[in-house]
Amino acid sequence: MIIFSYATVTVFEAIISYIFISSKFAQKMSNMGLLLCFSLSAALQFIINTIGVEYSNILAFLACNLLLCIFCFNTNVFQAIFTSILLTSITLITKMTLLFLVMVTFNIDIKGITENGMIFFLLSGSSQLFFFFIAYFVSKISVKENKENLKLNKTNMLFFLPMASILIICGMSYISLNYKLDEFTYVLFAVGALLLMYSNIVVFLVHEDVLKTQYENTALKLQKQKSEIDTEYYSILQNQYENSNILIHDIKRHLLSIKELSNEKDFESINKYIDSLYEDYQIKYLKKYSDNKLINAIINRYVSACKDKEIDFYCDIRDIDFSCISNNDITSLLDNILENALEATQNADNKKIELTVKQTNTNYIVINIWNYCASAPNLKDGKLQTTKSNKFIHGYGIKSIERIAKQYNGNVSHNFDPENMKFTLAVVLKIK
Repeated sequence: MIIFSYATVTVFEAIISYIFISSKFAQKMSNMGLLLCFSLSAALQFIINTIGVEYSNILAFLACNLLLCIFCFNTNVFQAIFTSILLTSITLITKMTLLFLVMVTFNIDIKGITENGMIFFLLSGSSQLFFFFIAYFVSKISVKENKENLKLNKTNMLFFLPMASILIICGMSYISLNYKLDEFTYVLFAVGALLLMYSNIVVFLVHEDVLKTQYENTALKLQKQKSEIDTEYYSILQNQYENSNILIHDIKRHLLSIKELSNEKDFESINKYIDSLYEDYQIKYLKKYSDNKLINAIINRYVSACKDKEIDFYCDIRDIDFSCISNNDITSLLDNILENALEATQNADNKKIELTVKQTNTNYIVINIWNYCASAPNLKDGKLQTTKSNKFIHGYGIKSIERIAKQYNGNVSHNFDPENMKFTLAVVLKIK
């Protein structure tokens, strides 16, 4: 019965470890390879458990989970250490908590439990259920990590608490095994183990909150950098368009010069002259949608992108003074609105985007855009969510739009018509 208990415990611990670790990290091998690795880990732990060397089962569980994290999942060394120590701490605390409660309830010592196969089996099964409940709860509130998105900081030193918990629980079990204790001491041990479990969960929650904050700050920083880069890009684009307009303005003079060279049959000079025109100017067609040059450049960029993807694009921007809005905000707002519309429309049956910008009551700028979609938008609690797989990198375009609207005392609203697969977004900005 003892051997059967060890085998059952080992299998359950392997399953729980997989549930917990896979909730934290993406696997980097096939499901068959993962199954083989966890099976080998369980077999190794079973062998070590049956040998019966004191505390060897704890070290085996810790080492096996550490190796599984490193070789089977996308983690860095610190993440693997933190996860394996936390798992070891949880399983050890759950086992010892139930053990002390059984000792108090049935007035039996540890040796009596280990010598009675049925009691040992029932206790092992109960502890695994307790372990599963705690590990599953923790996994559900965990943040999906990868080895690139976590930098070492002071909060990562929190892993010393689960490590200290392991040592404390080992000390309690050593005292219980080697000394005859009264019932009150076992009660203290049980309460202490429960408090240690609570402390470890709190540490985990703090760690997860730090991770979420770090991810959001990183993504917002990337979004800000993107806005600044886009602003710089559109500034360069404006200069190119201005050069084109200068060339068009000066074309008559250039043609006369080329004609004079042609009359003299100086073909080499003609070639050099034409080459100089290509070097000095960027000939591009820029349709005027707005008096604001930056907005004009943004719109023309997406007109070109829609043309490449065979999307019908209509734009109506009234004569509006955008001087109250910074260039970075204009770029980020329009770029994110149009990029989202373009991505949603490119796979739709009806490929059309319509953008209108107008001023109402002399106090508000209203941006309306609608487009056809291939699928319904992803909503959570009425808020738009990204449909892309990595939600910590993507999804901040929507947040950026909402941030800018809030900054200008406005709001963002949206509507979806499932019958026509038509999505509408409205952004209102108050003119300062």
